Amino acid sequence: MEIEIKKLTPELAEDYVHFFDVTPHNFNERICYCVTWRSDNSYAGDGDHWFPTQEERRERALQFVKSGSLQGYLAYCGDEIVGWCNANADCRFCLNYLRLYWPIEEYSADIKVKSIFCFVVAPKVQRMGVATKLLERVCQDAAADGFDFAEAYVNKEFTETDHEFRGPLTMYEKCGFSRYGEREGRVVMRKALK
Repeated sequence: MEIEIKKLTPELAEDYVHFFDVTPHNFNERICYCVTWRSDNSYAGDGDHWFPTQEERRERALQFVKSGSLQGYLAYCGDEIVGWCNANADCRFCLNYLRLYWPIEEYSADIKVKSIFCFVVAPKVQRMGVATKLLERVCQDAAADGFDFAEAYVNKEFTETDHEFRGPLTMYEKCGFSRYGEREGRVVMRKALK
């Protein structure tokens, strides 16, 4: 299976939302469009992050991708998207929320961290290395862009449910990440890029 990884760009906005339209990944019985994990500038105004309807989340996803607020990578098999990884470096609002559950270091302007928030992989290609290829590309580009670390927020025990959109701890270890902090079954995984 030939997989091509593409960085999410405004030109891929329609492809992006179509992937979420057709790929089973419901979280809390709703299609998320991954609109929560995005750049801080997109939270200006109402501060809302879930949005009440699928239609609104879809429309917001289009807006966020086109503005560059929603960042990450798409995995293509031919012309079809088969995977997604949300990786953002400007989501302090998100990290402040996650800090309630994970032992995430406080923000420091002199340390550049690329945060990896979630994955969605089409069921027909799960367990075929798609998420690993996405993770490798995130780290490759983050290193080239001058980031000090790539960091992810995972559960120690992988339950293989709809709530496991963060990926298994073993995938991160395989890609050179180490445990940076742990609290109540939640682990911060970090990889030095310099």
